[in-house]
Amino acid sequence: MQALNRVLSWASVKYLGGLPIDRIATVVSVLLSYVLAHLFRRIPASKPWARHVFSIVSTALLFGLVQEQLVGLVHLTTGALAIYALMRLVRGSLMPKIVFLVAMLHMSYSQLRRQWGEQAAADNQVSFDYTGAQMVFVIKVTSLAFCLYDGQQRDMCQAPLTPYQAKNAIPTNSPPSLLEYLGYVFFFPGFAVGPAFEMATYRRMIAFDSTPHRRQLNARAYVTLLVGLFWMVVYVVCNSTFTFAYVTTNEFAQMRFAAKAVYLCISGVVARAAYYTAWKMSEGACVLAGLGFDGFSKKDGGVQWMDISNVHIADVELGSSIKQLIDGWNIGTNTWLRHHVYLRIMADASQQQQQQTSQKHVQPPPSSSTAATVLTFLVSAWWHGFYPGYYLTFVIAALVASAARTLRRSLNPLVSQSNSVSIKSAYDLVGWAMSKYALDFSVSPFMVLTLPLSLRAWRNNYFAVPLAVILIHVFFNTLGGSRYFRKLQKTQGLLAKQ
Repeated sequence: MQALNRVLSWASVKYLGGLPIDRIATVVSVLLSYVLAHLFRRIPASKPWARHVFSIVSTALLFGLVQEQLVGLVHLTTGALAIYALMRLVRGSLMPKIVFLVAMLHMSYSQLRRQWGEQAAADNQVSFDYTGAQMVFVIKVTSLAFCLYDGQQRDMCQAPLTPYQAKNAIPTNSPPSLLEYLGYVFFFPGFAVGPAFEMATYRRMIAFDSTPHRRQLNARAYVTLLVGLFWMVVYVVCNSTFTFAYVTTNEFAQMRFAAKAVYLCISGVVARAAYYTAWKMSEGACVLAGLGFDGFSKKDGGVQWMDISNVHIADVELGSSIKQLIDGWNIGTNTWLRHHVYLRIMADASQQQQQQTSQKHVQPPPSSSTAATVLTFLVSAWWHGFYPGYYLTFVIAALVASAARTLRRSLNPLVSQSNSVSIKSAYDLVGWAMSKYALDFSVSPFMVLTLPLSLRAWRNNYFAVPLAVILIHVFFNTLGGSRYFRKLQKTQGLLAKQ
């Protein structure tokens, strides 16, 4: 669609501050999906096959033509068919693991190809980068593989399932047909940027007659769209002024620490605004199509909705702890990592422990939670790609989270028992400021990508966060700070209250 490409290039130069054309094409694609969502929900729920076909065709048009990602569409279609064949041919616990490995390796090829062939930022052509959509794709197909396996386990009564697994398990007598599977994988509103969701969620939407609830859907969807548009304006207005690239410059290095901290935190908000725009606009289109329907209330018969949001903006921007900030960000990926990576690793380790302890003269192995956490971290890093900046961000974020947890365990009980509103408010304010700075310091390598630029950004900020983490570790773990605060809490009778 060269004509559209020329229009987007003109709009980028004249009104949008030179934004990359691929980002503008993504926004146009998502906006068009609102129109298609209205048409999608007019298809009777009694004709699920028609809804599947509509979704597949819509994705082909939006992703293949509007975003000019024909190469990516071929890649993802080929990958989807290969993985579907694996799901049907392989049985037992090996199936989801093989699917996981194949999907991740295919994505790794795409990410390395993108990394090696990264074009200059001045390029005005639509990028052939389909890795964002492939990241969502990987979450979907691997989740489906595990849900199919959970269905087998439940039907054979072989292993207990968590509530999440039980809700999303696919019964062995109703595996997805090829058409349903492709409709799920290529669901048009969330194909390019998410949110990712389970097959069970997709099935509830397909069977949902939203006609009696169209006003409610419209209101929820378009309010979400307005939120996305607001953050798009923030990004367009501010992205040329507040950038992480400037944090790496000598000019930034000459600024005072307070000014650096303010600039860094504003740059973080602006960078996240691009994600807020894409995620919220896509979420609104998904809601408009009926995604998130979770049945009817037994109490009053009203419609129940799942939270399908990929980000809780208030938690990220206003949270007073680093944990709250992290939990509110990229929720779909966090859910996937928790339920289909971390807890699976823990379950496998528990099963091995039971087998070993059932034998004579074998000591039970130590807790595997640490190993599971490390492996989950590695999977998350692998899923994001291979730029060194990604790995620096994940490492420092893990250390910051650990240090923050140590601080809060020591200080929270003391502050909570205080009757002074001003002390609690000051504690929350300081926690918010420290968490925000630590977050934006930590993500700077994620934004500048390369190792030299990442280290330069940290050097220009005096390596403040790594040094703070070291000091917290030394004081609380080496010099006995944790014991001191624990003793203080005990003398005030706070330990029994926790």
